[in-house]
Amino acid sequence: MRRQHVYLILWGVFLLALSFIPGREMPAQRFQPDKILHLLAFAYLGYLSSRTLGWWGLVAAVGFGAINEMQQLLVPGRQVAWLDLAANEAGALLGFFIGYLRRRREIQTG
Repeated sequence: MRRQHVYLILWGVFLLALSFIPGREMPAQRFQPDKILHLLAFAYLGYLSSRTLGWWGLVAAVGFGAINEMQQLLVPGRQVAWLDLAANEAGALLGFFIGYLRRRREIQTG
């Protein structure tokens, strides 16, 4: 197993573990900074998946982002937030295409 596969698995397990932490009541905010964290976390997942799984990584990252948000229905104090889901998916897509373009550039120059 290549090192990148290990990173992908560990990052996925880390994100899964974070999503099983029971929720707490948060005060209403106009701008929620956690959306940026969702975007960054899933961008890294998308990047790793593009480097290890090729085009199937896009399916895996986007699917994982959706499943990860939906499984929060099972966690006390958590709920599905559609903006979190959108941030997960946007991050997965962004990270995947950054990884794809970087990999393509490495192939062309090296």
